[in-house]
Order: sequence, then C-alpha cells, then structure tokens
Amino acid sequence: MSNIDIHLILPELREAAEGAFIKNVYQYGDIFVLKLYRPGGGTTNLLIHPGRRVHLTEYARKAPRQPPHFCTVLRKYLREKRVLSIKQHDLDRIMIIEIGSEDETYKLVAEMFGTGNMLLLDPKNMIFVAMRYKRMKDRNIIPKAQYLFPPQRGEDLFSIDDDSFDQLLVDSNANIVRTLASRLNLDSLSCEEICALSTVSPKVMVPEIDGQTLSDLKSGFAEFTNKLKTGVSQPNLVLNDEPSEEEDTSDYVAFLPFQFQLYNELPSENFDTFSKAIDEFFGVSDSELEDEELQSALTKEQKRLQRIIDKQGEGIGNLKAKADKLRIIGELIYSHFSITQEVLGTVTKARADDIPWDEIIRRIEEGKTKGIPSAIIIEKISPSQGQIIVNLNDSKVTLDVRLTAQDNASRAYDLAKKSEAKIKGANIQIERTKAKLEKLEVSIATEPEIKRVRVKIRKKRWYEKFRWFTSSEGYLVLGGRDIKSNEDIAKRQMSANDIFLHAVIHGAPYTVIKVPDEAPGQQTIEEAAQFAVTFSRAWQDGLSGGDAFWVNPEQVSFSPPSGEHLPTGSVMLYGTKNFVRKVAVELAVGVLLEGDYAIAVSGPPSAIEANTEYFVRVIPADGKKGQLVKEIQAKLKKLVPEEQSHLVSQIPQEDFMRALPAGGGKVVDKS
Repeated sequence: MSNIDIHLILPELREAAEGAFIKNVYQYGDIFVLKLYRPGGGTTNLLIHPGRRVHLTEYARKAPRQPPHFCTVLRKYLREKRVLSIKQHDLDRIMIIEIGSEDETYKLVAEMFGTGNMLLLDPKNMIFVAMRYKRMKDRNIIPKAQYLFPPQRGEDLFSIDDDSFDQLLVDSNANIVRTLASRLNLDSLSCEEICALSTVSPKVMVPEIDGQTLSDLKSGFAEFTNKLKTGVSQPNLVLNDEPSEEEDTSDYVAFLPFQFQLYNELPSENFDTFSKAIDEFFGVSDSELEDEELQSALTKEQKRLQRIIDKQGEGIGNLKAKADKLRIIGELIYSHFSITQEVLGTVTKARADDIPWDEIIRRIEEGKTKGIPSAIIIEKISPSQGQIIVNLNDSKVTLDVRLTAQDNASRAYDLAKKSEAKIKGANIQIERTKAKLEKLEVSIATEPEIKRVRVKIRKKRWYEKFRWFTSSEGYLVLGGRDIKSNEDIAKRQMSANDIFLHAVIHGAPYTVIKVPDEAPGQQTIEEAAQFAVTFSRAWQDGLSGGDAFWVNPEQVSFSPPSGEHLPTGSVMLYGTKNFVRKVAVELAVGVLLEGDYAIAVSGPPSAIEANTEYFVRVIPADGKKGQLVKEIQAKLKKLVPEEQSHLVSQIPQEDFMRALPAGGGKVVDKS
C-alpha cells in the first residue's frame, strides 16, 4: 500500500476502530490482527502487515497455539483497552493507533515503508517494545529511546498550486515520473496516473516540457488531487488479461481506491469498500484457517474464481471492441487521406523549421478562425506524446506526428491485430481459471469424507521467478535468469522510476532496482551492481571482482538504430553510463523465517545481513554445485533456532540451486 492508499482507507478504519475495545491481538509471522469489539456493534478484525498493508479483514484465522513474545507483550498492555484514535503521520506510510484512556495512553505505531516495523510506545512516547530494532543515520529504534519519525520527504501535494507546481520541476533533468515522485510525497504509480490523466508520456524529460505539456500536466494533477479529496469511490481489483508464465501467479494486477486511467483497458472487479478489495487481493493461506472455517473459505474462493472468469470474459469483449475501433480508425485515415497528410505534413515541416509547439498551436487556432479545413479538424495537440487528435466523420482519431498518413493507418491495423492476438492469451487465462475452479469443486465435494491433511506449500511471490534480493535500504532488486526473463524484466517489470544496471562483462543478467517513490541511496546501487557482477560470467570464470554501470529507464531502448538488427533479448543504451567500479564477486545465502516457512534468499552480503541473521558467505570455487547446496543447507540448519531448524530442512534443494550463480563455489567464514 502506498501512502495515498493509507490516507484513503483511514475513514473506514476510524469508523470501525475508534471507540472500540481491543479484545485480543494475534500474530501470524509478520501479520498482526487486532480483534475489536464495539458495544452494540459486534466485532471486527483490523489487519496490520508492517511494510505491506493495513485494512479490515473478513477472514477468520485460527489463533496460534503459542503466540510470539512480541505478541504476548502487546496483549498484556492493549487487551481490553479502548482505541482512542487512528492517524496517519504527515501523509507518510506511518500509522499511529492511540490506545488507553484519558489518564494513560499507549501508541501502536505501524511503519509501512521498507521491510516494515511495529512498535509500542509508552505514555511518554518512549519505545517500549518493537518488532525490529535498528540503528540508523537519522534515528534509532532501540528500547527506552525516544521515538522519532523519519525525516519528512517531498512536498504536501494538497498544498500545491499552479506556481508551486512550476517550482517542482525547476532544475530537474529526470523524467516527469521520477521528478514528481522525488519532489512530492507521492508514489510512482500515482505519478504515472497523473501522466495518464494528462495524456503526457511518463518518460518525457522535464527539460523538454513545453507550455502545452505543462498545462496538461497541471490539469492531470488537479484531477488526481480532486479524486483524492473526494475519497474512495468504486474500489476495485484490476485483472490480468494475458496468461503469465507461471500458472499459480495471482489473477490480480493491482488494488485501487478508484478507477485509474492507467488500467482503463484491463478488466476490473468492484467492491463495496477498499478493505474488501485489499483483503481479496492478498487472501489467506489454508494454514491460517480453522477446519470449520476452511470449507467456508473454499466456497468463498469458488465464488471469487467464478467472478474472475466473468470479468475475464468482459476483458475479451473489450479487446474485440478495441480491435474493431482500431480498424475503423485505419479506414477513416484512408478515407480522409489527403487532409490527414496535409495536417501531418504541415506540423512536421513546422517542427523541422524549429517552430515551437506553442507557436504551432497558435497558428492552428488562427487557421480555424479563417476556416482552413485542415486546421478545423484538429481538436488537440499533445506535444509530449507527439500526437495530434483530429475529428474525422465525428470520430476522434489520434495521429502520430512522426508518421505519415499511410504509416498511421498501418499502425492502427497492426494494433488491431495485436488486440486480436491478445484475445487468444485471454482465452488461455480463462481456461486456467476454470481449471482452478474445477479442482476446487472436487475438493469441496470430497471434503466431508476425507480427513484433511495440511501440506504447507508456500505460495511464492510474483518476483521469485526472477533472481531477487531486498537491499539493506529496503528496495526490491530483480535480476534475469535467462534471455526470456531478461526481456521480461526490461520490458514489463521496469517502470519509469526504476534504475537499470548491467555488469561490464558478457553473460550478465539485466538488473533493475524497483523504486516505488524515493530514490535509493548509494548503498542500494552498489549492492545491485555487486549482484549484477556476481551472477554474470565472472562467477564461472573465478574472478574476484568486476565493474557494472547503471542508467535510467528512458535510456533503455528495444528498437535498434535504423538499418541495424537487435538480437532477441538485447537492448540499446543511450546517454551517459554511471559506473560502479571493482565490486567483489561474492554472495551471501541465507533464510528468512516467516511463520511456518523458511525462504531461501541470496544476494550481496551487506543486503542479506540487513534482512536476516541466518546466512553464510559463498565465493567462486571448483566443485559440484549439488554438494555446495547440501553444505549450505546443513550450516543454515545449525544457525537458526533449534525449534525452527526443521523449516530449513523443508526448503527444496532446488530453491538453493536457484539462489546460486551457475558454477561451483565454497562456503567461507562470515568475517
């Protein structure tokens, strides 16, 4: 959840929680559930997953037999106490729940950024207990220390007017999304939505913005902030319309508080409340449910899958309609070929003569007053998109100013064919969902006769199909495993705010730092560079170090220069490369303990050490990879607490194999 999501869900949480009593506190790994009771109003469950989400949940989870120590402390000081208030700190991803009475209050602080944290503050705002302790540059999370909020980042978007919006862009050499995300207290998805509402490309560089583009941006920003002021409306889940490589991947792309222009071509499912949408998005694992509640959850899942099938069917209808519309656009361009070519030719010549867009727009308005037909049909020009919207037979047609009339028509037909091709993929997705439904129906039918045996199979997160790690600053870093996943990372997973890295050696993975809002520090960039070099040929070649570089997404292109060929999975890089020199070829392999599971992780030692205390260091060496995996697993079993060592044994050796580079290696002392 972004800071905007938290801001928008607060009214729901306040209505349910303020004035209610905390009957109990439950902890499931990093997930906390506060069972709330309001006299005369029944019970509700407030779920808090630090670093991820906060919402009301309708899933009835079973209570763990032995609550963790942190949970026990929360129960001791919070049970039977009244919730006085729920607040968000300065539009940041920090939520504060004040609990107690007028005489004495405690504060439960949920930090929703980075890896997340949960803290209990005493009546003097001193840290009484925390889920994670850490010393940092600007504050310390340690017992008996005064709790300090992290430094405020970005401007308050609700206080921005036309003049201050201009100031946001001053001296920026980055693209619009990166600039807005770094200078406003706003996540990158919201910044991309502002661009979508403005019909401005998120990749356009700030120095290239002209008067019309700036005006469009201000209009999109105003529309977005007005939606935020209105609050949650039509909360929804956005569905995939293409099959993923892995069949068990979630059917959902995003949860949204209102309709986003970014996703207007994808099918979506509406919910009564934002909490219900988020609750549905994340779901619940079988291991969290009681037997008597499992059947109810299965029936709910059955209905959910049927709704998804219905929505996917709607998506196919939308793709067909889009293809039909594009074919009509192609025909309209051909039937008005001369005047369309005149419009494009006039604008292209003006740009070739270095006439500014503002002047071109002024001349077009002047031409309309004179009754010039080629000016009259122009409805709008979007300079940042390089687009002209014209009216042909009372239909709005978008033309690419860089193309001829012939090429624009051909492009419309090509896009129509792509939409028709996506229908095939959407049908595959429907068949997969139907297969899940049929399997579930068999499970429901046989449930009464069969004693259920719980098999704790962990559902992997979307990014685990790539190489990945979480940096010491809390940023997700992705790396390709092969040509196909390299292409997937660069084309589909890389957003306008991210950072692209590559080792200066053949056979290296594409590496991307996912940047949701604030740009990462040098530590994350160096860790990502080390990751890129370590998983390159440098490991197999037994090198001790290597170089890497990073660039911004707008410097990465999938189109070769005219007349040249670009091999499959390759990219063109333009502009200045930022080098990171002499990074060590070494790896830390460890485990993350999450409830009933242990997860194999690997990455730069500094990053792994920041996320788990259970790890070993590995360097390149001769020897069989299978033997190395056995040694790593055996050492990690000894490092974790004895009562959790069985969780390490349950990790498939394949997971450790996937966490290592190609080639042999050896475990070395941590020091």
